[in-house]
Amino acid sequence: MSGRIRTAAQSAQRNTARLKEEFLTLTADSCAPQDPRARGDHYRRHLADANRVIDTLQLRIAELEVERDKAKQAADYERSLCVTRGEAERERLAAFRLAKGKAVLLAEDKGGVPNSLSDAIDQIADPKPKWSQA
Repeated sequence: MSGRIRTAAQSAQRNTARLKEEFLTLTADSCAPQDPRARGDHYRRHLADANRVIDTLQLRIAELEVERDKAKQAADYERSLCVTRGEAERERLAAFRLAKGKAVLLAEDKGGVPNSLSDAIDQIADPKPKWSQA
């Protein structure tokens, strides 16, 4: 969105936000001690508090990054267990052809002589693709 204000509501929101920030700054400045030495102590104390907050937040960020890495690793592992549709189709067709070949071998007469049953089994068409286009 451009810096241009589009509606009165947006203008009011922008003015309200600016006023809140100015009021917070004014309040913080008026709470600061007037003595320069005390003012230095005051700001050092706030700086120490800010450093503690920063340290706490950095620890939390590190924990969240570890959690994120674990979740990403688990998702990558689960994805590695998956197969593509094309791969699944090829394996399905290979399993069908293997089963059909085994049935032909079992239906043949002694000595591997083909008969009408084994020929009929051999004439069965391959299945149509289940998960992809033909």
